[in-house]
Amino acid sequence: MFKQCLFLVAAGACLVSVAMAAPPTTADPALTAWVNEVISQNPEMQAAQAAVDAAGGRSRAANQPLFNPELELEYEDADSTTVAGGLNQAIDWADKRGARTAVADFEQAAAIAERQLIRQTLATGLLQALADWHTAVAIKQLSEEQALLMTRFARIAERRRKAGDLGQVELDLAHLAAAESVFEQADADQNLMLAHRAVSVLSGNDGPGWPALPAHLPDIDPEKIDPDRLLNDLPLMQVALAQMSAARASVALSVREKKPDPTIGFRVGKEDSDTLTGLTFSVPLFVRNTFSAEVDVANASLIQAERAAANVRRQARADLVATAQIYQSSRLVWNAWLASGAPRLNQRSELLDRLWQAGELNTTDYLVQLKQALNTEISAIKQHGRMWQAWSAWLAASGTADQWLNLAGEKQ
Repeated sequence: MFKQCLFLVAAGACLVSVAMAAPPTTADPALTAWVNEVISQNPEMQAAQAAVDAAGGRSRAANQPLFNPELELEYEDADSTTVAGGLNQAIDWADKRGARTAVADFEQAAAIAERQLIRQTLATGLLQALADWHTAVAIKQLSEEQALLMTRFARIAERRRKAGDLGQVELDLAHLAAAESVFEQADADQNLMLAHRAVSVLSGNDGPGWPALPAHLPDIDPEKIDPDRLLNDLPLMQVALAQMSAARASVALSVREKKPDPTIGFRVGKEDSDTLTGLTFSVPLFVRNTFSAEVDVANASLIQAERAAANVRRQARADLVATAQIYQSSRLVWNAWLASGAPRLNQRSELLDRLWQAGELNTTDYLVQLKQALNTEISAIKQHGRMWQAWSAWLAASGTADQWLNLAGEKQ
């Protein structure tokens, strides 16, 4: 029984160690379907869609004529009776309507890019939380097997102590190892609870049905990345550029709003038996307020938007390069473990068991080496989780989560 339990622990790495295969270029359909479903029901995503709808409404409103005609009626009964009517129409002489429409259109583009950014942020956040949860599940299973192994090991040590094969110090060491494994199991349980909560918050459900993660991920060559192309398509950059364009359009609007809008009127009526006709023309005089302050504000806002966009691009480029290097390094380590680490660990665990059972390895050395083997298995599981964290960070930094996950609504 003890040997079987040891074999289970040695096989713990199989939770994440699978045969090498060609990595897929897109995510598993089950993972894609789950992410799409979660995102479609996410309140933050629904709020982003409402913001896009509102921006579209503002764009349509901005494209409407600025001024409606005014109907004027006049009746006067004095020495003579006068009845007249007329129409007055203000003219958008400087095409303020076009400038306002341009501002609204760029704000709508920013809202659309913001929606895409939120969608990709939610998607990569889900991947990171799911990776943490799978890592916590694997470590919990391994900690349970470890606790069972150490408990049975302590019982065997007690029998060997009664038979005179072990000293008291070695027996105490076995009990200490069993107690430590129980504490580690408690830590693993708590970490799993926290990881479960993180996925529940993002997904809106408590499971079951959370998808598995693919064992292999695509390769990235940091030297062959085209940063400019990726940055130009990055949703975060698209938001910053749209906001900058909207600020530039606001400057043009503020300049046009300095120009007065004339009003032309036509009037017709009768005074007793005489016919009255007339034309009126009025222009407001921007003397007391020339609206220059509004232009200054718009120019300052444009400078702010330009500097913000430059800062976003600088940070995004650094993130792009760093995440590619970190992911590729993590992936190479994981693939090296799959190729050589797991088989040696399995063989090591079985060898330790045979040597201890045969009395060729004392209890202290056995526990030290077995503990090292178990810690290596846990490190392997954590490395798999770190690789997925790095992959999620790369998807976020490169803006390629839509493509890899085949997210619905990418072209909306």
